[in-house]
Amino acid sequence: MLRPARVTDRIALAVVAVATAWFACTALWGLFGIPAAGHLGAGNAGNALAAEQMIRWHIAYPAWDWYTGSPPARDQYICHHPFGQYYVAALLLWVFGHHDFVVRLGGVLASVPVPLLLYGIAKERWGAPAGAVAAASYVVLPLAVGFSQFSNLETYVIAGALLFFWGHTRHVATGRARYAAASLAGLALACAGDWAGYLVVAPALVWSFVRAFALPARLSPRLRFAPYARWWAAAVAIAAGTLVLWLGLFTVAGQIEAWLKTSLSREGAPGLTLAQVLDLRRDWIDFSFTPLVVALGKAAAPVCVVRLLWVRADEEAYALSFLAGATVQYVSFEQGADIHIYWPFYFAPYYALAMAQLAHAIGAAVGLVGRLLRTTPTTAATAVAGVVLFTGLAPALEVAPDGVRSLGIWRRTGGRYDDKGTLTRSQLDLLDVVEQIVVPATRRGMPIDASPSADWYWEHTWLYQGPAHRAPLPASGDVTAPSHPFWIGRGSGLMADAQQKVAALGHLRVYGDTWLVDQRQAIAPADVYAVHEEEPGLVRWLLVEGTEPVRSFGAGPDPWLTWELRAHLGQPAELPSSEPRTLDEMRIAHNLAVTRGDEAGRARWQDAVLAKLDRAMAVRYEPGLALLGVRRVDGVQPRLEVWLEATAKLPGDYVYAVSSKVETPARFSLVPVPITERRMSWPPSIATRAWLPGFYYSIQVPLNHRIGRERYTGRWMSRDGSPPPARTDGGLDATLAIVE
Repeated sequence: MLRPARVTDRIALAVVAVATAWFACTALWGLFGIPAAGHLGAGNAGNALAAEQMIRWHIAYPAWDWYTGSPPARDQYICHHPFGQYYVAALLLWVFGHHDFVVRLGGVLASVPVPLLLYGIAKERWGAPAGAVAAASYVVLPLAVGFSQFSNLETYVIAGALLFFWGHTRHVATGRARYAAASLAGLALACAGDWAGYLVVAPALVWSFVRAFALPARLSPRLRFAPYARWWAAAVAIAAGTLVLWLGLFTVAGQIEAWLKTSLSREGAPGLTLAQVLDLRRDWIDFSFTPLVVALGKAAAPVCVVRLLWVRADEEAYALSFLAGATVQYVSFEQGADIHIYWPFYFAPYYALAMAQLAHAIGAAVGLVGRLLRTTPTTAATAVAGVVLFTGLAPALEVAPDGVRSLGIWRRTGGRYDDKGTLTRSQLDLLDVVEQIVVPATRRGMPIDASPSADWYWEHTWLYQGPAHRAPLPASGDVTAPSHPFWIGRGSGLMADAQQKVAALGHLRVYGDTWLVDQRQAIAPADVYAVHEEEPGLVRWLLVEGTEPVRSFGAGPDPWLTWELRAHLGQPAELPSSEPRTLDEMRIAHNLAVTRGDEAGRARWQDAVLAKLDRAMAVRYEPGLALLGVRRVDGVQPRLEVWLEATAKLPGDYVYAVSSKVETPARFSLVPVPITERRMSWPPSIATRAWLPGFYYSIQVPLNHRIGRERYTGRWMSRDGSPPPARTDGGLDATLAIVE
């Protein structure tokens, strides 16, 4: 029969095993997929691109100026932060080469051990139950869950600082040199990760100095002075040495002045109090941590201070060290916190360690009561361990549902959440075209002409591996076209006049919303290729892409889609000869019947289309538009199809602007209702001024549902300054869907 203490320890180990496995799954989810937009895609890809310069040109600096064919000039060196994140990426690129999984692999390797490090730190000082509390408290936080594969500054600082603390704890307990070496390696990683690494470790080093050199020996009974002093001296030398190293590298590159200007630019807008600034970030804070975690974090801070002064053990300083570094980072660099939702990441390990201390303090109080009541030592120890587990894990269980639900939201938005209402998209639909159509037809380093409508960014450059030149229109007949074979853009980003020009300058090929022109080909009528989408299988869902369908493209032009686009561009088009099979083909068949004056065909396909729609929100607009209904599409990327009819020729370019607002919280959720109203829809791929009277059109809107009961509404807005269509009944927004 197991002793009660062993039972609680085994429960603690089981909790840690589950926490570690869960966190590893979140970090590995989609590791082998194409880096999409946002912090988790483009941000990681940008770091990898900068690191790739080191490998290619044998330089010590990360740099811009990618794929130009020549070494970057010194003014292209990136000297904003220590180079740790780039050195890790460079090592992985050197080992594995240019592969998509390398972009996030560094973040995964740094994140997966975090629960174990938290457990090891807390267990060594406060016991296995407190260790389980620390590990579980971290892995349920939405911010930690969402950024578990973030290959950026914060991830390396957190992993390095925790290794620093864990190694030191084990070194103090055992005196073994290998733990001192592990501690110092963690310190080097934290100081290489970011300037915040110095902020996080500095309070702990100051406390260690006070404990070793200022306090009387009787107040530090566990302290072995000689090895402790050697560890402290080595740690200070590493911190100072790395600081000199980074500033020296910046100086050699002539970047000190630019670095200082960048640092000053992180200051926020003047005239706002801290309370006002925090209130503006309330939605982000509540989603990233939940109000319960914020309240517990505040309550735990004075407990941590009292424990440090009373117990005077180094472990009691770790949470406060994270708290001090996180506070300085979050408060001092307001501009960074205003645009990066992950800026308060360092509060996550503070909360995890503080919860272990808080639970242990409550358990110690119960133990004191037990001794006063003269209970047996076994009974008292069991009660203490049980109280620590219960009080520490109860908040984690409360937060866990939001942590799980947040994962999909973070990944679908690239870590941007609501981006303060800004219209965002993953870019994976365009990236699939680049990967499957453009890359096989080009060589690495070959330039591509990118329209501003394509919003070409770091994730595109990583996948394409060539420089992008800004080109509003294709270079028809240009002698440089052979070296710039492709022009790429988005139909949704082009007005009607621009769409006509693009189609007239080359052989336009369309894949969904992606417009592609091979500038080496002769001018020809546009061709549209079908985009085939299917749900990913389990393995692909886990390892490659779990938030969007698998896309492939037709081998030849689709007759239905090609006829429709050419009809709008005024180009000659062959009539489709096959029978419509999909709902979209039925829509085009309806439009074809309108063109031919086939009233019977129009009525037939109208009935077929309308039967598939939810018509409850049908409404008419003037001038010349009608909302026919909507259709929900479920799957890994839930979407809303908005079906519209042009009842007359439209005088302007418009967008049917879908927005969403959370109305009530979700069940079993601690996340309150956010105030942010998000923009959700892009303009149609065929500009509205080209729409033809009597035609049906469909617009797809990814829901990107937040936690809670969310209402999706739509209204027409102008893109060219012309008055937007208004509802004939005098209303404003039409409710399209309500998602729980």
